[in-house]
Amino acid sequence: MKKDMIKYYAEIGLNHLGDEEKCYKMIKSAVLAGVDGITLQVWPKNYYDNSKPFRRELSVNFYKKISNYLKKKKITFGIALSEEEVVHRFKNINVDFWKVLSFGFYNKNLISLLLRKNKKIFLSTGVASIKDIKKVSVKNRKLEFIHTTLSSKISDANLNAINIMKNILKNKKISFSLHSKDDCVVATSIALGANPIFFYVKNDNKKFYPDDAHAIRLSKLRKKIDFWKKIEISLGTGIKKNLKIPKWVYA
Repeated sequence: MKKDMIKYYAEIGLNHLGDEEKCYKMIKSAVLAGVDGITLQVWPKNYYDNSKPFRRELSVNFYKKISNYLKKKKITFGIALSEEEVVHRFKNINVDFWKVLSFGFYNKNLISLLLRKNKKIFLSTGVASIKDIKKVSVKNRKLEFIHTTLSSKISDANLNAINIMKNILKNKKISFSLHSKDDCVVATSIALGANPIFFYVKNDNKKFYPDDAHAIRLSKLRKKIDFWKKIEISLGTGIKKNLKIPKWVYA
């Protein structure tokens, strides 16, 4: 059976700093770098009090614009959220998937609501135990789980959890979301078969970004994706075959 190629999803998160023009440019840069998907993070209405740049709300029409743009580019579009109010607000926007943030893992009403939307749902597990993950999986077979830890320390990446989750969830496909400030862990997650790979992106300036330490600079993203794809290719099928000895051996 042919193996699915790994997908790479760039998360703008709130790193657009409440600026629609900036957000649009970031998305276009990520698309040019070769991503397969884009996610934007949306919080409940009361979060957007304009007290900080990233607490400025983007208009609903802007999300429609992004959805249409990405559809033309054949790029997957997702919304990351933790409260059901966001789902109602985005009922007229065409999204390909929903990503439930770790803070929403135990929000049964949200998960139930999303399941009725008949779109793919990724559930982040940054605050959940393996026992809780298994329990949720049994009740909701359509959910796809993302291994992540809400820590920027490489020692907390705990990537072996990917295989443990696969085994316990009956070889279900497990995704990975980067929160370590050392993105070398992405290479390990690829080797462990995580798919898709989620990662935050940011601009090159020195402004404060909500997702800063673990975000990848957009100017470096093309090289990162090219490198990750080489790792994927190098893994091969794992099947050993009888091969002829190459001529260079006798040179």
